[in-house]
Amino acid sequence: MSGNDEPVSQGPIDHHATFPGMPGVPGMPVVASVVLRDRHGGLVVLDPGHRPGLDLPGGTAEPGEAPHEAARRAVREVLALDLTVGRLLAVCTSRAGASGRVVLDFLFDGPTLTDEQVAALVPVAAGSHAVYVLTPDQALPRFAGRTRRRVSVALEAYASGACLYVVDGREYRPAKERVWHEDEPIPAGAPVLRAAGWLFDPEGRVLLVGDPDGGYALPGGGAEPEDVDALATLTREVAEEANAVLGKTTHVGYLSDPDGGDVRSRSAARIASLGPLAPDPATGWSWSRALVTPRRAAALLSGGYDARLPQALAAQRIAHERLGVPILDDDSRVDVPPEGVTFE
Repeated sequence: MSGNDEPVSQGPIDHHATFPGMPGVPGMPVVASVVLRDRHGGLVVLDPGHRPGLDLPGGTAEPGEAPHEAARRAVREVLALDLTVGRLLAVCTSRAGASGRVVLDFLFDGPTLTDEQVAALVPVAAGSHAVYVLTPDQALPRFAGRTRRRVSVALEAYASGACLYVVDGREYRPAKERVWHEDEPIPAGAPVLRAAGWLFDPEGRVLLVGDPDGGYALPGGGAEPEDVDALATLTREVAEEANAVLGKTTHVGYLSDPDGGDVRSRSAARIASLGPLAPDPATGWSWSRALVTPRRAAALLSGGYDARLPQALAAQRIAHERLGVPILDDDSRVDVPPEGVTFE
C-alpha cells in the first residue's frame, strides 16, 4: 500500500465477521455506493465525519441483501432519498492491510436529482457531518487516495458506457506483451483501439499528463465512433486531457498484441499551444501537465523504463528528422502553468 492510500475501514470487516458462514471461511465484506448527480453534472458527496476525506453515498450490505439493494437502502438511510439504482459502473476490490481480507465495493449509477431534491439534501445518518454537491474537479481532490481513484474510474465508466473492474484503486487490465513496431505503417484494416502521442515543445521536451496520485501517462486515449482515423483520436484526446493544440504531426509506430487484436498507434507532434487547465470530459478531473525529456518520460511512465525507452528514443529521432525538434539530453522538467502556454 502506497503512502497515498488510506487503510481500508475495519468497520465492514468487523461487521461481516459476525455473519454465519462455512467453518474456517471468513465472509467477504460487501459495500455498495451510488454516483448521484444534479442536472448540472455535480456529484453528491458526503463528509462521513469518522474518517478523513469525502465519500459517496453508500453503505455495507446486510445478510441476504444484493449489492443494488444495499445501495438503495444506504441512500435512503443517509440522505432520506428512495431512488431506483441504475446500472453497475464498477466493481472494486481492496485488501485490508492488517487482515488481508478483501472488501468488495459495487459502484452504481444513480438518477439525476431534481432541483427540489438537491435543495432538500441533508445528511440523516448518524455520524455524517455534511452533504455537498460539487463538480468532479472540486470533489476529486477531497477524496482520500483509494476512494478518489475508484470514483475517477466510475466516472470514466459512466462516460464510456463500460463496466470496469478495479483492484486496489486501479483499473484491472491483464498484462500483455505488446510488440513495438518502430516506424512501420499500421496494417491496412487493423482497428486502432487507442492512440497516444509524444508531443514536443520547442526545446525538445515531451508532454506528460499526471493523475491525482502522481502517476503519469502520454496524452491520448481510446477511439470513439466519430473518429475517422488514429490522428483524429489523438487530436480529440489531447484536447480533452491536456487542452493541447497540435502543430505538425508524424507517425512513429504502433504496438500490437501477439494475437493482433489490439493496435495502439503512436505519433510525434509539435505542440502549438496548451490552453488553460480544464476538466477531462471522461473523468471530470483536470490532469496536471509536465514537460520532460524523452528519457525521463520513459522512467516516469508505467510499464517500466526498459520497455518504454525504445519508443521514447524512436519518437525523439523521428521528431528531430521530420519535424525539426531539437534533441534534448539533459534531465530538465517544466511544469505547465494552469493558465497554459503558446509555443507557435
